[in-house]
Amino acid sequence: MPTQVDSPGILYFIDQGGNVMYLIIALSIFALAIVLTKFWGLARFRSQLNRLCERLHLLIQGGHLDQEGTLNAALQVCREHNTPLGRLFETAFLYRLEERTELTRRLERFGGEVVAGLEAYMTALASVVGVAPMLGFLGTIIGLVEAFMSWETLGDQITVGVLAGGIYKAMLTTAAGLTVAIPYYLLYNHLTSRIQRLTRLTETRTEELLDALTGTSAQEARPEAVPLQEPTRHAV
Repeated sequence: MPTQVDSPGILYFIDQGGNVMYLIIALSIFALAIVLTKFWGLARFRSQLNRLCERLHLLIQGGHLDQEGTLNAALQVCREHNTPLGRLFETAFLYRLEERTELTRRLERFGGEVVAGLEAYMTALASVVGVAPMLGFLGTIIGLVEAFMSWETLGDQITVGVLAGGIYKAMLTTAAGLTVAIPYYLLYNHLTSRIQRLTRLTETRTEELLDALTGTSAQEARPEAVPLQEPTRHAV
């Protein structure tokens, strides 16, 4: 009776893929580190935003900002968060007596820094999504070249088994490249969507804070929203 042949393990396929396969694996590990960092960072940003806004609104409601103690307490809360978000709200308190339109212009620069922080590493993740399948195709081309060189060397002695084995080994890198690119492409889109939602949430929180500080609403001051830039959509 024929015996069952054990199927080759993952290490066998990695070894057959050659140096290109190791590059694809390195890219996948790099992308995984970015994804985990972004999930943790975005969750932390949302938590900081909500906590910071709650503390500042309590200070605004609990005392007059004209009093030095209340203002210093609000500034201290902002400075505890040594981030673009903290500096954004600190600027709002420092220049709260200016007209709403002028105050909005001051906040635009810090709003851009907040968006840039949210988008950190997204360009690198987009690069992985684009490069991984191209590396896979490169590995396949290299493998096919080697297979046909062997055919040329062996001539009439070449067998279908030898040629087919070389071709399947070559295509392993394409499969690996697509296996890396597809899930990270979906994760990239998910993270981009989360960044856009956090950007809109920060805009809303900033407008609410300005309403409380200036006693006017954004509609009364000017029709446009304040002060963040729309997140960039990186090409993949």
